[in-house]
Amino acid sequence: MNKRYIYTFITICILASITFFIVFSLSDQTDTTKDENGTLSFFIRNSDNITHTVTVEILDSQNTSKFNKTYNIAPNERLEPTPISLRKDTYLYEITLDNSITKRQITGEYPEDLDSEFLIIEVNKNPKEPLELHFTIE
Repeated sequence: MNKRYIYTFITICILASITFFIVFSLSDQTDTTKDENGTLSFFIRNSDNITHTVTVEILDSQNTSKFNKTYNIAPNERLEPTPISLRKDTYLYEITLDNSITKRQITGEYPEDLDSEFLIIEVNKNPKEPLELHFTIE
């Protein structure tokens, strides 16, 4: 009879250990992807009367290009917002208008807020300021 109690006690201890291990393992898993990744977002608006070429390049803090795309934008056209998934970090937008005017804008100075920053790229009729960059917080 004593052996039966000992075996029962050992079985209960083993099952409790397995249950504790499973619960602890599952509760310890965090979504590091969500914590480490963010989304940069921008859109381009051409308020001019002629078609323009706009190149958007995004460089990381080591000056490595993470995104580089050229858009041809018709007069009064607005491109839909473009989301880019990247690791939360500080990035540099380098925007070039018609292969001649380049402006730079830093984003993610506070990487934890990266998802809430949104860059507006505005092409204007004004020849003194044909390219403007504005950040908004969503």
